[in-house]
Amino acid sequence: MSVQLVFSLAALLGAQAVEVTETDQPWSDQPDAHVSWVSFTPDETVALFGRHDSDWGAHRVMMSVRSPQGWQGARPVEIDGAPWPTQMRAMRFSPDGRGAVFSSAPLPGETRDDWDLWYVHWHDGRFVAARRLESPVNSSAHDVHASIAANGTIYFASRRRGGAGESDLYRAIPDLAAGWRVERLPALSSAYSEADIFVAPDEAYVIFARTDAPDGQGGDDLYISQASDAGWSEPIPLGEDVNSPGYEYGAWVNAAGDRLWFTGFRDGVYQQIQIALPEE
Repeated sequence: MSVQLVFSLAALLGAQAVEVTETDQPWSDQPDAHVSWVSFTPDETVALFGRHDSDWGAHRVMMSVRSPQGWQGARPVEIDGAPWPTQMRAMRFSPDGRGAVFSSAPLPGETRDDWDLWYVHWHDGRFVAARRLESPVNSSAHDVHASIAANGTIYFASRRRGGAGESDLYRAIPDLAAGWRVERLPALSSAYSEADIFVAPDEAYVIFARTDAPDGQGGDDLYISQASDAGWSEPIPLGEDVNSPGYEYGAWVNAAGDRLWFTGFRDGVYQQIQIALPEE
């Protein structure tokens, strides 16, 4: 399925994308609110998405559950039965739906000012046992906007030292002996900022955001790169039916592989845009 999906995504480069409009969405209770970073369980019965104010502050993650009657009213995510005590964003489910990774501002009382990556378990309809990911995944710089592959490898953006631009892309590979082995992804990182990434469950491709690159439309644009034995392919921007002079980021492809979701800044509002992926 992943090979076909890669071809479907690549088809967006030259074919007209089909935007899907549905009146019943997880965020329909506040249709004019700013919404960023959507993620679903594999069966698409639970949705996570972010809400924030117009200046991109006051981030919180919302959750909505789908019943036979449709999506229920969204509510702030709780972990261990309580609201998260600080700002959080970009919460993405793992491919098996058993956990999620998210970005968090410093907790109350902490003197640091950088955001960190956390992992939390999803069990019996509740988020439990959140933990801050250990070094070297997190650093003294911003480490944010992650996505998890089926084998547990975490792809993320970081402003740590040693990068080519303001923010570069990395992956953290689980290592039984060392905990994590972190690699910078030079083929995907540039002098421009790459601050958000989605990885396919089998790591066959990534979709990421790059800022103000000459081959983009302006602002944050979505790019795709495919994996092979030779490494990552040259990143290519998705077509004009996806990218715009505004902002596009927060990509998510559903488990069925027939929908691409992303955040787009349209008509003064950050909103979720759903694209039906063309068949191979």
